[in-house]
Amino acid sequence: MKINKDVFAKTKNKLLRINMIVVMCFLGMLLAFTMIYFRYITYTNIDKEIGQEFKHIITQLDNSKYEPIKLLDPKDMVYIYENGRIKYYTENDYFDKILPEKKSDTNQVFTKYRENGHYFKELNVNIGDYHIQIIRNIDSEMFSISKLISIILFLGIISLIFIYMISLYLTKKALVPIETAWKNQAKFIQDASHELRTPITIVSSKLESLLKKPDSTIGDEAETVAIAMKETRRLKKMVNDLLSLTKEDGIVQLNKEVFDLKSLIDEITEDYFDIAEYQEKEFSCDIFADKTDVYTDKNKFKQILRIFIDNAFKYTKAGDSINIVVKEDEEDDDNLIVSVNDTGIGISKEDIPNLFDRFFRSDNVRNKDIDGSGIGLSIADVTAKNIGVEIGVTSEYGEGSSQCH
Repeated sequence: MKINKDVFAKTKNKLLRINMIVVMCFLGMLLAFTMIYFRYITYTNIDKEIGQEFKHIITQLDNSKYEPIKLLDPKDMVYIYENGRIKYYTENDYFDKILPEKKSDTNQVFTKYRENGHYFKELNVNIGDYHIQIIRNIDSEMFSISKLISIILFLGIISLIFIYMISLYLTKKALVPIETAWKNQAKFIQDASHELRTPITIVSSKLESLLKKPDSTIGDEAETVAIAMKETRRLKKMVNDLLSLTKEDGIVQLNKEVFDLKSLIDEITEDYFDIAEYQEKEFSCDIFADKTDVYTDKNKFKQILRIFIDNAFKYTKAGDSINIVVKEDEEDDDNLIVSVNDTGIGISKEDIPNLFDRFFRSDNVRNKDIDGSGIGLSIADVTAKNIGVEIGVTSEYGEGSSQCH
């Protein structure tokens, strides 16, 4: 079955772009947060250490006339001015002048700057007659930050490859149900058109046949009219089944209630005993359960059961037997198993997996010219899923079938 590949290609590309953008935005925010947080922690620690250095120097100012000032961190460069004149300074090779210029006149504010190819953090504090200037070289910290940025950029590039691969995988996975639905819809239309074409063609040909014989009476063309009416009824049933199937596909609300399963089965099977007698078939119902209260949608459950019973009657002949059995589930006492068993023509093992496909009919059934469109079990399957009931079929060709739910 052909599918418009351009539609899926465009959809895939759109989903791929959306997935890429979403994941890249998330990854970008994560990497940016990591970098900003690391820079913040690094600068905060530097400022904290310089602040501790300042407090340590303050405790030594009064005794600095007799003892040299000791620093907590040898990386710090300290310049102490008293009444505008230098009192203490740290020798270093970073600056061109012995006394570097103050980068900020604002009191107790940390300033970051670069000079002679080196990075520094500076604190200027005015306290009484003193002005204290503390400078720390932060080349190692800046190197760590630049390394982190390089690593983040490298990881970002590598991540883009993985993001693309993951996005491509997720996009393909997301398109699987869409493509399946598309194929099912196309197959459904194709099968429906094929199934509807046959009765329409037959009715049309029979009507044309009547037009060609205007002098014939109804009695003369009784067989032609009967065939046309039969195909019309078949067409009507098929349209009703299609409407039921569409309705079940779009169901949004269930009317669940507690009801007695035995009473429901008695109500359903009442009409089938007469049909069984007329068709010379054995029909029986056995209930092997003490508690038969069920909580589900009663009408939909009845619909499923009717479909199974109708199939049992349809695919059996005179002398065959049809038996409905209700028993408790051996694995779970709270559940009941309802099975519709028959001794009809049965189903081959190869056809069982396809039984619930729309319009599927076994070749053995088609060859026997048994009426049906192959929609009934599809309706039962969709309805069962809607009300939370499990259904299944076991069968041996030529030995009958068992439809359970």
